[in-house]
Amino acid sequence: MRAGGGGPRSRGRQSENLDLCQGPGGGGPGGGRYRRSVLETSLLALLAESTTHGYDLMEQIEALAGDLICIDPGTVYRLLRAMEEQGWVSSSWETPQSGPSRRVYTLNPEGLEALEASARSLAERARALERLANHAAAAANKARQSPSAGGEQRP
Repeated sequence: MRAGGGGPRSRGRQSENLDLCQGPGGGGPGGGRYRRSVLETSLLALLAESTTHGYDLMEQIEALAGDLICIDPGTVYRLLRAMEEQGWVSSSWETPQSGPSRRVYTLNPEGLEALEASARSLAERARALERLANHAAAAANKARQSPSAGGEQRP
Protein backbone atom coordinates (compact mmCIF):
# COMPACT_ATOMS: atom_id res chain seq x y z
CA MET A 1 0.00 0.00 0.00
CA ARG A 2 1.01 3.57 -0.41
CA ALA A 3 0.35 6.51 1.88
CA GLY A 4 -1.71 5.45 4.83
CA GLY A 5 0.29 2.23 5.21
CA GLY A 6 -1.19 -1.08 6.12
CA GLY A 7 -3.30 -2.76 3.51
CA PRO A 8 -4.10 -6.39 3.00
CA ARG A 9 -0.61 -7.56 3.96
CA SER A 10 -0.78 -6.02 7.44
CA ARG A 11 -3.34 -8.30 9.03
CA GLY A 12 -3.58 -6.23 12.20
CA ARG A 13 -5.11 -3.27 10.37
CA GLN A 14 -8.78 -3.78 9.59
CA SER A 15 -9.31 -0.74 7.36
CA GLU A 16 -7.58 2.31 6.08
CA ASN A 17 -8.84 5.71 5.08
CA LEU A 18 -8.93 5.98 1.29
CA ASP A 19 -8.64 9.76 1.54
CA LEU A 20 -5.08 9.33 2.83
CA CYS A 21 -4.06 7.94 -0.56
CA GLN A 22 -2.17 10.03 -3.05
CA GLY A 23 -2.63 9.94 -6.81
CA PRO A 24 -5.73 9.17 -8.88
CA GLY A 25 -7.17 6.80 -6.30
CA GLY A 26 -7.11 9.41 -3.55
CA GLY A 27 -9.83 11.83 -2.58
CA GLY A 28 -11.27 14.58 -4.71
CA PRO A 29 -14.16 15.00 -7.09
CA GLY A 30 -14.97 11.81 -8.96
CA GLY A 31 -12.34 9.85 -7.03
CA GLY A 32 -14.96 7.52 -5.58
CA ARG A 33 -16.36 6.58 -8.99
CA TYR A 34 -12.83 6.02 -10.30
CA ARG A 35 -11.87 3.81 -7.34
CA ARG A 36 -15.06 1.80 -7.61
CA SER A 37 -14.61 1.27 -11.35
CA VAL A 38 -11.00 0.11 -11.03
CA LEU A 39 -11.76 -2.06 -8.01
CA GLU A 40 -14.88 -3.59 -9.58
CA THR A 41 -13.05 -4.43 -12.81
CA SER A 42 -10.10 -5.86 -10.88
CA LEU A 43 -12.37 -8.09 -8.78
CA LEU A 44 -14.28 -9.36 -11.81
CA ALA A 45 -11.08 -10.04 -13.77
CA LEU A 46 -9.49 -11.93 -10.89
CA LEU A 47 -12.63 -13.97 -10.26
CA ALA A 48 -12.77 -14.82 -13.98
CA GLU A 49 -9.40 -16.50 -13.44
CA SER A 50 -10.24 -18.42 -10.28
CA THR A 51 -12.59 -18.80 -7.35
CA THR A 52 -10.97 -17.30 -4.25
CA HIS A 53 -11.52 -15.52 -0.95
CA GLY A 54 -11.50 -11.81 -0.13
CA TYR A 55 -8.06 -11.55 1.44
CA ASP A 56 -6.46 -13.27 -1.55
CA LEU A 57 -8.36 -10.94 -3.87
CA MET A 58 -6.98 -7.91 -2.03
CA GLU A 59 -3.41 -9.18 -2.37
CA GLN A 60 -3.92 -9.83 -6.08
CA ILE A 61 -5.49 -6.39 -6.61
CA GLU A 62 -2.50 -4.80 -4.91
CA ALA A 63 -0.25 -6.48 -7.48
CA LEU A 64 -2.60 -5.74 -10.40
CA ALA A 65 -3.81 -2.20 -9.69
CA GLY A 66 -2.18 -1.03 -6.47
CA ASP A 67 -0.60 1.91 -8.26
CA LEU A 68 -4.06 3.10 -9.37
CA ILE A 69 -6.00 2.87 -6.12
CA CYS A 70 -5.64 2.32 -2.42
CA ILE A 71 -7.35 -0.85 -1.32
CA ASP A 72 -9.58 -0.63 1.72
CA PRO A 73 -10.73 -4.07 2.95
CA GLY A 74 -14.13 -2.70 4.00
CA THR A 75 -14.70 -1.28 0.53
CA VAL A 76 -13.67 -4.56 -1.10
CA TYR A 77 -16.11 -6.61 0.99
CA ARG A 78 -18.96 -4.09 0.51
CA LEU A 79 -18.37 -4.20 -3.24
CA LEU A 80 -18.28 -8.01 -3.26
CA ARG A 81 -21.63 -8.05 -1.38
CA ALA A 82 -23.11 -5.54 -3.86
CA MET A 83 -21.84 -7.63 -6.78
CA GLU A 84 -23.43 -10.68 -5.20
CA GLU A 85 -26.76 -8.83 -4.87
CA GLN A 86 -26.52 -7.92 -8.58
CA GLY A 87 -26.00 -11.57 -9.44
CA TRP A 88 -22.48 -11.01 -10.76
CA VAL A 89 -20.80 -13.25 -8.18
CA SER A 90 -21.85 -15.95 -5.77
CA SER A 91 -20.21 -16.96 -2.53
CA SER A 92 -20.01 -19.95 -0.25
CA TRP A 93 -18.17 -20.88 2.91
CA GLU A 94 -15.04 -22.99 2.61
CA THR A 95 -13.60 -24.81 5.60
CA PRO A 96 -9.93 -25.63 5.02
CA GLN A 97 -8.26 -28.49 6.91
CA SER A 98 -6.40 -25.91 8.96
CA GLY A 99 -7.32 -22.34 9.75
CA PRO A 100 -10.64 -20.58 9.94
CA SER A 101 -13.53 -20.90 7.52
CA ARG A 102 -13.62 -18.28 4.82
CA ARG A 103 -16.06 -17.04 2.22
CA VAL A 104 -15.00 -17.79 -1.35
CA TYR A 105 -16.33 -15.94 -4.37
CA THR A 106 -17.14 -17.25 -7.85
CA LEU A 107 -17.90 -15.27 -11.00
CA ASN A 108 -21.37 -15.83 -12.49
CA PRO A 109 -22.28 -15.45 -16.21
CA GLU A 110 -23.76 -12.00 -15.46
CA GLY A 111 -20.44 -10.99 -13.91
CA LEU A 112 -18.59 -12.16 -17.01
CA GLU A 113 -20.85 -9.95 -19.13
CA ALA A 114 -20.13 -7.01 -16.80
CA LEU A 115 -16.39 -7.74 -17.05
CA GLU A 116 -16.53 -7.76 -20.86
CA ALA A 117 -18.40 -4.42 -20.86
CA SER A 118 -15.88 -2.97 -18.43
CA ALA A 119 -12.96 -4.16 -20.56
CA ARG A 120 -14.46 -2.45 -23.63
CA SER A 121 -15.03 0.75 -21.65
CA LEU A 122 -11.48 0.73 -20.26
CA ALA A 123 -10.02 0.19 -23.75
CA GLU A 124 -12.01 3.16 -25.09
CA ARG A 125 -10.92 5.31 -22.14
CA ALA A 126 -7.28 4.25 -22.59
CA ARG A 127 -7.37 5.27 -26.27
CA ALA A 128 -8.89 8.65 -25.37
CA LEU A 129 -6.32 9.23 -22.63
CA GLU A 130 -3.50 8.30 -24.99
CA ARG A 131 -4.79 10.83 -27.56
CA LEU A 132 -4.97 13.49 -24.84
CA ALA A 133 -1.48 12.65 -23.52
CA ASN A 134 0.00 12.79 -27.03
CA HIS A 135 -1.72 16.11 -27.74
CA ALA A 136 -0.56 17.58 -24.42
CA ALA A 137 3.04 16.49 -25.03
CA ALA A 138 3.01 17.92 -28.56
CA ALA A 139 1.50 21.20 -27.33
CA ALA A 140 4.11 21.48 -24.58
CA ASN A 141 6.93 20.83 -27.06
CA LYS A 142 5.51 23.39 -29.48
CA ALA A 143 5.15 25.99 -26.73
CA ARG A 144 8.68 25.34 -25.51
CA GLN A 145 10.12 25.82 -29.01
CA SER A 146 8.05 28.90 -29.86
CA PRO A 147 7.46 31.23 -26.89
CA SER A 148 4.91 33.23 -28.90
CA ALA A 149 2.71 30.09 -29.14
CA GLY A 150 1.55 30.55 -25.57
CA GLY A 151 4.58 29.40 -23.65
CA GLU A 152 6.25 32.75 -23.11
CA GLN A 153 9.62 32.35 -21.48
CA ARG A 154 10.04 34.17 -18.22
CA PRO A 155 13.42 35.28 -16.86
